[in-house]
Amino acid sequence: MKSTGLIKIFICFFILPVLVFISSGIFKFYFEAKPALAQEEIDYKSLGIFSSDEVIPEPKITYYPPGQEPPYIFNTNKIRAVGVGDKSPFNLGTTQIVFNAPSYALIDWGKTTTLSSFKNSVGEILKDNSVELAQKDQVSPELGSPARNLNTIKITRVTETELKKVETIPYQTLTRDDPTLPRGQIKVTPGVSGEKEIVYKVVRENGEEKSRILISEKIVEKPTNKVILNGTKIIVLSSISGEASWTNTRTAMRNYRRGTHILVTNLSNGKRVEVVVGDHGPEEGTGRILDLERSAFEEIASLGAGTISVKVEEIAN
Repeated sequence: MKSTGLIKIFICFFILPVLVFISSGIFKFYFEAKPALAQEEIDYKSLGIFSSDEVIPEPKITYYPPGQEPPYIFNTNKIRAVGVGDKSPFNLGTTQIVFNAPSYALIDWGKTTTLSSFKNSVGEILKDNSVELAQKDQVSPELGSPARNLNTIKITRVTETELKKVETIPYQTLTRDDPTLPRGQIKVTPGVSGEKEIVYKVVRENGEEKSRILISEKIVEKPTNKVILNGTKIIVLSSISGEASWTNTRTAMRNYRRGTHILVTNLSNGKRVEVVVGDHGPEEGTGRILDLERSAFEEIASLGAGTISVKVEEIAN
């Protein structure tokens, strides 16, 4: 009986306290170990799923109790995951930490899409999403800009092309007197337009033309001017010399009919005037062969001269 009492005392004062202590420790570890995995002091890079040039976003942490395995996630450039299991003898389960790549708005050619990447610079984010850039393309922010506080990436597609155009060179019309052509005749040489090749450098942004700069200009074919020749050669049909005076009426001659074109030359000074015979005269007894209309006489002599020696030539009209 005495030994039975000793056993009860041992159980009450030694065994039960130990069990209570161990049990309380287990529960304390169970409830405190799991949240500890979500604390900021965890070095996620030490988990081996991030490189030094990558951004570590805020993770999503999910706890899975013993016997329940977390879903397998294949690490990509869009999502990373790692499971942290309890390595203590108590096996309190597994915590899965999932990182989704940060998202950015991309404006390209005026259209907006979404990019996701763990990379830490604008250039690497574009490269990670297979966004190709041409040499002249403009990126805002610049390619080397960090991803911190980044929301939007804008690409302006810039192209430079050469534009060749063929333009017409108009011909000019030239009018000249030709003393070899009889007066009244006209000779026309038709004109031919020329051509010139012009090369421009055209700059477009997102397909819209922004500037056009002349690079070169070359004449392919020179124009041929149109030439109009007016004949000035006077054809003399007959002539007569004698004395002439002036009249207030129409030019009169006895030797040529009314309507005849005549060229009158003052023999003393060489001046000439062209008139049309409008009347018959002067009388034979005057000793004159011509009475010139007053204004025509003044072109070759003064009215005070009275009578002058002239040469009168009948000319073709």
